[in-house]
Amino acid sequence: MISNLLLATTLSIFNYVNAPVAEMFEEPKEGSELVSQAYYSEPITILEEAADGWVKIQTNVDNYQGWAKKSNIFQRENAFLSDPSIESVKVNRCAAHIYRIEDTIYGPLMTLPFESRLALLSSTSDTESRWLKVALLDGREAYIQRGDVTFKKNLITPNEMCLLSLRFLDLPYTWAGRSSFGYDCSGFTQMLYRQMGIYLPRDSKDQIQWEGFTAIPMDKLQAGDLVFFGRSEEKFSHVAMFIGDDRIIHPNVQENAPYLRITRLSDDTWNGSGVFKYRAARTARRHPILNN
Repeated sequence: MISNLLLATTLSIFNYVNAPVAEMFEEPKEGSELVSQAYYSEPITILEEAADGWVKIQTNVDNYQGWAKKSNIFQRENAFLSDPSIESVKVNRCAAHIYRIEDTIYGPLMTLPFESRLALLSSTSDTESRWLKVALLDGREAYIQRGDVTFKKNLITPNEMCLLSLRFLDLPYTWAGRSSFGYDCSGFTQMLYRQMGIYLPRDSKDQIQWEGFTAIPMDKLQAGDLVFFGRSEEKFSHVAMFIGDDRIIHPNVQENAPYLRITRLSDDTWNGSGVFKYRAARTARRHPILNN
């Protein structure tokens, strides 16, 4: 018997993440290994349903699959933010509170990560008010402070991407992390490149093979290029972004510092003489979107 959730998917119902972050697991059970995350308002596809409230989902942006709690998924009959007459805003901070009323005294309704999208109900002509009225994807109305969102939809440049990356310093390293509550290494580079309109694969082992990259010598690195690290030539398992002057930015757990930070390529851990014996550089500077 086809479940209501799967039947709805086949009838062109639109599925979205309706939690700040939805964990994605290898198997449909608590205690299974985490494989990725999906964040609020992100469109997903439901592939399968299991017992005890689990669904197998695929994040539309990168086709990555994992099991998530069905309670974290919301279905709509129309695509969220598809109405051209309604503006949208995007959370542009690592964490932003949503409130029931235009006041902070009763605490937040929800806390959303970077890139979460909301429908704007306030007038766009009012550019001074502190509060914006927004619609959540499940239809509820709420309020967010203007300083927590951006109206901009333009893509950024590699140099701007490097500046943006600094806003996430000191976030905790999070295995399988794809949100600004905590990234893993490839989740971080994937998010950064997405701001330029470049959609990388989810994992570092696939990012290094991505057809949009060009292999370059390490001494030709420019700001915004990626550096991959491996314990062997066949197994690259870590990625960082070069930001210039011998520096890379990345979340990692090496050197007893399990958080997102800047290190130097010449440091023992990262210069090819430590645990990572192999390094490889990749650039997207020849990608069409950066050459328009």
